[in-house]
Amino acid sequence: MGASEVSIRRYGLPQPKQAEKGDIAHKTQSAGIEKPQETTLQIIGIVAQTKRGFFVRPESGKIKRDIFVARKDLHGAQDGDRVTIELYDNQSDHQQPEGFVLNLLAQKARVGFSNEPIISEFNLPERFPSAVTKEADQLPDEIPESEIAKRLDLRGETIFTIDPEDAKDFDDAVSLTPHEDGTVTLGVHIADVSHYVRENSALDDEALARGTSVYLVGSVVPMLPERISNELCSLRPDEDKLAYSAFLRIDPETGKVKKAEMKKTVIRSVMRFSYEEAEQRIKTGRGKHAKLLKQMRALSLKMYELRREEGSIDFESEEFRFRFENGQPVESVRKERLGSMRMIEDFMLAANRAVAEFIARKAKQGAERPFLYRIHAEPDPAKIRDLGQLAKTLGYKLSAENPTPKVVQKFLESLKGKPEEHLLNQLMLRAMAKAVYAEHNVGHFGLAFLHYTHFTSPIRRYPDLIVHRMLAEYQKPGGMNREREHHYFQTLPEIADATSASERAATDAERASIKLAQIFLLKDKLGEEFDAVISGVTHFGIFVEIPSGAEGLVHIRDLPGYYEFDEAHFSLIERRGRQGMKSEGRRFKIGDTVRVQLVKVLEEKRQVDFRLADGDDLLLASNDVGASDKLKRQKLHHERVAGRPRKERRQQRRSR
Repeated sequence: MGASEVSIRRYGLPQPKQAEKGDIAHKTQSAGIEKPQETTLQIIGIVAQTKRGFFVRPESGKIKRDIFVARKDLHGAQDGDRVTIELYDNQSDHQQPEGFVLNLLAQKARVGFSNEPIISEFNLPERFPSAVTKEADQLPDEIPESEIAKRLDLRGETIFTIDPEDAKDFDDAVSLTPHEDGTVTLGVHIADVSHYVRENSALDDEALARGTSVYLVGSVVPMLPERISNELCSLRPDEDKLAYSAFLRIDPETGKVKKAEMKKTVIRSVMRFSYEEAEQRIKTGRGKHAKLLKQMRALSLKMYELRREEGSIDFESEEFRFRFENGQPVESVRKERLGSMRMIEDFMLAANRAVAEFIARKAKQGAERPFLYRIHAEPDPAKIRDLGQLAKTLGYKLSAENPTPKVVQKFLESLKGKPEEHLLNQLMLRAMAKAVYAEHNVGHFGLAFLHYTHFTSPIRRYPDLIVHRMLAEYQKPGGMNREREHHYFQTLPEIADATSASERAATDAERASIKLAQIFLLKDKLGEEFDAVISGVTHFGIFVEIPSGAEGLVHIRDLPGYYEFDEAHFSLIERRGRQGMKSEGRRFKIGDTVRVQLVKVLEEKRQVDFRLADGDDLLLASNDVGASDKLKRQKLHHERVAGRPRKERRQQRRSR
């Protein structure tokens, strides 16, 4: 998911009888969101003039070699300029890569942090086509009374939103209503985007082409224009808004959903909470709606406990937020996972599940019904076995035979509060299959749900918009007709594939943006020391992660002594003594803590290099490269000699 303006053609979804495979794929290509192997290779780099001509030195690791550019293909770019370059087709791996400058990003090196490299690398659309913005601008501000009359009017109910502090679009709100029999009704109210974004419209085509919003550091590439995402559909306080609401009748003692129904509604949020504000009121019991918030939190704890008993896996993935000053990131901080966040997460999971179960009940009444599911297949046993071997070296047990959600859950719970918790959580996530969208249901392994979908975020995810439309058709008197069922049977496979691909690309872009920002923060910290955790071990060195989340490499050549890679135990082991002797010295393994010094930051290549700081006082005493290398050789010699047994050193002296 380009720095250059992308020409986007409008392809309307065909009527069921005319649908042909490829139409939806064509629409996703038009916005530049497609599987990586099917896109044109575009690279961001710096123009360098040499005796041999002009070259572009790539910033990312997508291509390692400099790219030759003929003078006629520079299109005005000069030495030192930052450009987007496109490679010529049909080049062999053995040829010098050649390309042409697509557009000039900045003259000379850029100043400050920018997501331009990410936008270009992932071919993210930077602006909406005029037809799309025109269509959005023509949507009316006021909700017609005729539309309100068709809906359940909840404008007198206590409904509010709880979102991140910096959120600009609010697509979900919650409410809680007690009943005389002791049960409560949880209301999950979702912005009714489908009312404004109609099938086959320019807005719909563009939303499908983008597939999802992409949240970069300090900016967002939205799926829908701000006119819709931040204004018409955002559930802002004290404004009438159209919603699609899920009402879940729940036993608060057990957290079990006894009944669920979905209705089109009109709501009026009474307040906008940040997660931090909601958490404070839950903890202190003070402030407006504090009592209601505490009741919601208590209910969510029961719902979570029930979900956990059923085998649902709760991954503790770490996320980072950036503090900005004058438009530039100045600090990277780990996000704290608050109780208010968990509460909203459990409410959204329950609503998504209820909608999928509603469709499952429809299917039981007759033939298979078309629907878009969110599925998560069972993990690859081989990957779980590999992780189990690593866990064993760290003192943990993970059964690799027939891994069930309960097995994974028990393993993750054994890590709670341990130094390796974050690392093994991340490795388990990588070992799991990826959740995707699909037209056939196979269940959701991670959540341990038989039926699951995405219903709660139609502002930022196209599958949710499709689910809203289909749910509304199923709820019509007589249900969805055969023609529409045929339409969805034909189109859903490609929609599922396209939106899954868009999601993967968005996730990769977001991670790349975070990494770029973390590296940006290190530019002025050369020579500084950090506490770090070893996050990876390879034959060429160790990867370490510092508290800001930035990751870098300590190359094996910079480790004091001679090291071998122990693949079975994911370790680097120092081998001491003369040739033929294998006494073991220091061992570096995943999860170990080390003290490192920052020695290199290549922002354009997103590369960070560290070296061990323990006992490196001599190395740090001189900035002169030659002197430093000499001191390093002396230190390595001293450490190698010191590592030999005393008897061996005595014999060596006698032989001289």
